[in-house]
Formats: sequence, C-alpha cells, structure tokens
Amino acid sequence: MLTATISSKGQVVIPAELRRKLGLNPGDTVIFDESDDQPEATIRRRETWDEMSARFHSWIKPGIPPLEDVHGFYETREPRL
Repeated sequence: MLTATISSKGQVVIPAELRRKLGLNPGDTVIFDESDDQPEATIRRRETWDEMSARFHSWIKPGIPPLEDVHGFYETREPRL
C-alpha cells in the first residue's frame, strides 16, 4: 500500500511508483472516484480524447457503414422481448 500526506492547501503528491504504473505525466488529468457506500477514494488517469476515440473505433466492425440516423437504427432493429 502506498501513502501520501495531504498538505495544508489540500495538495497530495502521488508517489512516483504509482505515477509510473498509471502512466501519469505532468499536465495529465486525474479523476477521483468516490463510492457512495464506502468512505474511500480511488484515483485513475483520465483518458485523452485520442485514447477514447481509439477505444470507440475498436468496437466498430469492418464493413459496417457508419451510423448517420439513430432514429432509423431503432426503427429497423428487431424488438427485444
């Protein structure tokens, strides 16, 4: 377990080992997730727009035309029971 001390200004230095594991660099944005049912916080690196775009593009199957009309998509879809 890694620890850090909160300064009087509320600042925390993220330990170097954790910065390396998360791939954090100066200027990166981090997200603090808090759980409603437990008093703890989780830190994670925020994806860049390029990383998010690449992840979304990986879900698109080759040969399927891009979706241009969401209403048409739902009209042609088979209903779920």
